[in-house]
Amino acid sequence: MGQVPIVVDGMTGSGKTTLVNHLANELNLEVMPEEFRDPYNLLYRFADDVKWCYPMQLNFLMTRYIQYTVASEHENYILDRSIYSDPVYAKLYYNMGYLSEKQYDNYLNFYDSLEEDIKEPKCMIILNCSFDEIMRRIVDRGRSDELKLSKEGYWWPLYQAYQEHVDKLLTQQDHMSTKVIRIDTEDIDLAKRDEQLFDILNLAETAI
Repeated sequence: MGQVPIVVDGMTGSGKTTLVNHLANELNLEVMPEEFRDPYNLLYRFADDVKWCYPMQLNFLMTRYIQYTVASEHENYILDRSIYSDPVYAKLYYNMGYLSEKQYDNYLNFYDSLEEDIKEPKCMIILNCSFDEIMRRIVDRGRSDELKLSKEGYWWPLYQAYQEHVDKLLTQQDHMSTKVIRIDTEDIDLAKRDEQLFDILNLAETAI
């Protein structure tokens, strides 16, 4: 198995997709977007009954594992999110009471077994900004599936789970083979090709 050049991760609204497209164009990489295979409509079932949370999350984890494995074969992909942040959502649903302790432990054991089977990416770029800015961007882009979710009941707990994930990565980076780059996008317009964007490009190119 090869090694994925770059994974870009971060909270919804942090600028992942915009940065991924810039990096792909400048570094001659192919984008593998976030994609879910859900042949049993588990997301729809979960929306109707939280008992479907466990199989839904396992399905998403396996999908991300497959995507990452495929990307690893060719070594020319950049990923918009990956298996490495899947535990953020499992932790969120556990904290919300949608996963039992046993289910959450089983999930973590399964995740650990899958993680052992893959290589860390050469570079992991984590985008971060304040919660208020995240919410402003979510409102501005006006996606109905995002706007219907509760600010206090969903977005804030997800934001907290992501902050814990990022802090853990930064703590562990000395023991990781991947280069972890944290970018504060609070005051950066990633849609503009300015000096700040080229600084990020240089960091990513050096890492791979």
